[in-house]
Amino acid sequence: MRVLICAGRHYADSRQCRGVLDAFQRLYPVQVLIHGGNQYLGADIEEWAREHGADIVRYPPNWQRHGKLAERLRNHFMLHDSRPDVVIALPGGKDTEELVAQARGKGLQTLSLADWG
Repeated sequence: MRVLICAGRHYADSRQCRGVLDAFQRLYPVQVLIHGGNQYLGADIEEWAREHGADIVRYPPNWQRHGKLAERLRNHFMLHDSRPDVVIALPGGKDTEELVAQARGKGLQTLSLADWG
């Protein structure tokens, strides 16, 4: 399964992130893990993927080219380019909410922390 995991730029709870990925992995095998290069979680996400034999696709924002719009534009491109089967959303702000809304608009399954009870 191709999984896109997203979070706000300041979200840094790696333990919770790994817990969500572990719970999802128990239900569905993650073959490709897609993320946006979160400065706090990116390394942990990639380490988790390597530990579980998943391929990694990273989409860092291009701050120099797009300035304040970098994350929003990256999210739109990442969602359409990476062809995820599911989007897992960790806490974030407006850009994360917009990515989830776009994913739902495309008919993709989206999960958030609330879904893990």
